[in-house]
Amino acid sequence: MPPFNETNQALPPKLDKQITGSVEVTHVPKQLPVPSKPKTVGVYSLQYDSYKQVATRRNVAAGTPGSVTTMSPDPEDAGKFIFVTYEGIETYLKRALDNRFALLHRAMLAAFTKHSPKEFDVSFFTAPEFYWNVPFGDFLTEAELQLSTKLYLETVTRNARTLISKFPAKRYGHIVLLPGTIATLKRSYDATKPDGSAIAIYNAANHLTCTHNLPLDDKSFPRPAYMIWPKRVVSWIDYKDTEGCDDDLAILNKNPTNPDLNNTLKKCVLNSKNGLTVFIERVSSSVARSFDSMGNPLSTIFQNDIIEGLPFGIDICLDYSEASVQKDKYRIAQLDEREFKLDFLISAGMSLSTSNYADTPYIQYAMHTEGIGGWAEAWKLTYTKAQGNRPGTISGDNLAPLDADSAQDTKKGEIAIDQTDAFVTPEDADTTGIPNILDKMKPGTVLVWKLDVDQPADEVVANNPIPTKKVADKAIQFIE
Repeated sequence: MPPFNETNQALPPKLDKQITGSVEVTHVPKQLPVPSKPKTVGVYSLQYDSYKQVATRRNVAAGTPGSVTTMSPDPEDAGKFIFVTYEGIETYLKRALDNRFALLHRAMLAAFTKHSPKEFDVSFFTAPEFYWNVPFGDFLTEAELQLSTKLYLETVTRNARTLISKFPAKRYGHIVLLPGTIATLKRSYDATKPDGSAIAIYNAANHLTCTHNLPLDDKSFPRPAYMIWPKRVVSWIDYKDTEGCDDDLAILNKNPTNPDLNNTLKKCVLNSKNGLTVFIERVSSSVARSFDSMGNPLSTIFQNDIIEGLPFGIDICLDYSEASVQKDKYRIAQLDEREFKLDFLISAGMSLSTSNYADTPYIQYAMHTEGIGGWAEAWKLTYTKAQGNRPGTISGDNLAPLDADSAQDTKKGEIAIDQTDAFVTPEDADTTGIPNILDKMKPGTVLVWKLDVDQPADEVVANNPIPTKKVADKAIQFIE
């Protein structure tokens, strides 16, 4: 199929490496000082099958305000159709986001009760890709899809900020929250097909909102209040109902955010029952951003060194193999500190690989939170230097979570999350404004790892007495 004619293309903002505003400073009395060069790090990972979320859009009576009536196949009589009325998309999404907000809050409470973040110098809490999404098959029209974008992005950002505010450092220790992603679509420009008909082209906005409870009144070490890290490359399984997207439908202009990537057009069926289909650019125009406490943008840099001596990196699924923060110069340019110690892979359909770290001996650990099937893992990366004609090597050791029998048998280390009405919150927990879980959700558990960092790269060990399995020992040439 020949390339589409592109019209009204909205170019993304240019990368800006400079801070463009002042950091909002909020004085909070008796804030705990953040440890410099922390040596003990806790990593809490939510194991949740985010790729196959439960569809919970409700049927309502015809005429209900905001409801939508559509013709659907009769489940009791093949070949016939019936009229079905669904609640409004805004009502549905608000409740679904509340459910995920409540589940994540319960996950944090349950995990912190079992292993307090105060056991560590600093902690990270992660969730998988697509954690905040409802199934795309729940959308009935493009209008609903377009309405969801702003609601999704604003609500998830607000929820992430509210969540971390429930866990003050004085009570829980210092925490960085990486609460999974929300994948949305923004109408980008119009295109003309070879037959002369017009279609809308969408650009993906798959974002992770990073928040923290670190001080904002540290004049010697200013920090943004929160940051956005976007996914760059759209996979053929990201936006779908039952079948994956048709790839390479047309060749598009290079995207200025990363002109080295091939930018093609995908045709994606979001709702297989009614045929809702959209066309999506393979390369997203979203850029990283840092914000002050009032929500004002500070820069298009992700300030990954908010903890002195413990910078971290994030890859979202397919970016890990095609536009990673280990290799891709355009992604690396959006980081404040390019030589980081912890690497977080937030995904739904990706695996860790030692080859990603061939040229990054400064990265000591790779943490993976996976949304397909809902599982998590942690690798300790070990490097040996080249000697003579013998190349240097890198290996990854799969670490056992706390309380688990091994890295492969994690059952005893899994912390269950009570989704029922019988859930009992700890007496000192802040539950103000936390909603209840009103719909069926996939079950979830949390795994916890305790890591030792900040030693020389070839001497770093995990603070866990359980033997670990070496997952890779292939010799790889790397640059010191």
